[in-house]
Amino acid sequence: MRRWSSGTKRTLGKKTRKTDHHEKDYRYPPKPDSYYDVKEKGQCRWCGSIINDNQGRRNMRASWHPECSEKYMMLYDGKTIRKYIRQRDYGECCECGDYDPRFEVDHIKPLYEQKGLPNHAIDLSYWDERNLQTLCRPCHKKKTKEDVGRLAEIKRQKKVKKSKNNPLLLREKGLS
Repeated sequence: MRRWSSGTKRTLGKKTRKTDHHEKDYRYPPKPDSYYDVKEKGQCRWCGSIINDNQGRRNMRASWHPECSEKYMMLYDGKTIRKYIRQRDYGECCECGDYDPRFEVDHIKPLYEQKGLPNHAIDLSYWDERNLQTLCRPCHKKKTKEDVGRLAEIKRQKKVKKSKNNPLLLREKGLS
């Protein structure tokens, strides 16, 4: 598992719920409340509980439990996710079985299904490693094309529903 590096931003006490990535970009899952509420060292930013050292005392130098930091990295760090998926699938395409050294990681259930949902309604399983698969580039293009077609159909259906319920259109037709 990749460890924190100098490239990782130190955000303890600096981040607020208002700057959560999910509001702007649905490709990132929302962070738990404890991520923002922790203002002191010795309390885990993922689960919110106290971090103890080997003697059972509060570890004032830590901000994460080791297992919580691994969960965080698996959700938010692309390099860690790709490394894990490569080890799991050996770089073989899940569709055709071909080996591709430049494999692509794909979400089985597309993330656009979570777009626009409030934080309490979001299903975090969309970002879980069980929802990720290795695909070669041709298979990934094919699946993405199918996903975009489904998304376009969903948008078309929403547009039709809005136009049917639009009071201005109903008034023009003399239905109201």
